[in-house]
Amino acid sequence: MTPAAPLIEGRDLTRQFPMAAGAVTALNHASIRIDPAEYVAITGPSGCGKSTLLHLLGCVDQPSSGSLTFEGRDVARLNETERSRIRLTRIGFVFQRFFLLPMLTAWENVELPQAEAGVSRSERRTRTRELLEYVGLADRIDHRPSQLSGGEMQRVAIARALANRPALLLADEPTGELDEVTGDQIADLFDRVHADGTAIVVVTHNATVAARAGRRLAMNSGRIVAE
Repeated sequence: MTPAAPLIEGRDLTRQFPMAAGAVTALNHASIRIDPAEYVAITGPSGCGKSTLLHLLGCVDQPSSGSLTFEGRDVARLNETERSRIRLTRIGFVFQRFFLLPMLTAWENVELPQAEAGVSRSERRTRTRELLEYVGLADRIDHRPSQLSGGEMQRVAIARALANRPALLLADEPTGELDEVTGDQIADLFDRVHADGTAIVVVTHNATVAARAGRRLAMNSGRIVAE
């Protein structure tokens, strides 16, 4: 049987940042492959390159050297419009501090990326309602972020990340701002998202969250040092 093509694959990824005292290497010849519907956790000490790697996988940043392919396409050959389209429709992002738009309701935060992707109004309404029910916030649709708890804000952020049915969900310390019980609830929701067929890559310091993944990678000094 022919093995499945990777969803995303990075080879010898290096990312350097110019500084007055000389270039800082945040990522050092890291190679990674994520298959469709896979669940991968990345762990390691602060400053080891985890978030830098996630930014490359999300097509937010580009490597100084090395190659990255997403769904068979060489990301370096894409223009910014094409990369933006991938970020909008094929990759979902969840962050430690939620980054919801404070002036918008939960409903509007989830609906916005769909509008940006050109989804019709009727489809947006159906999808937004489905997602807010999916994350257990059907009774919070008109609440703004300031009226929500940390766990509720993260649920809205997850719903927003799933709005355009991405193939890949990238999460950077998604439980870092939450208490243990609420963090476990968010981890349960990630399990459900993965079971429904979405690939997940989560960067975390939380050993309990990492243990839920099907594969765990450890990083140190800009390298992937263990699997």
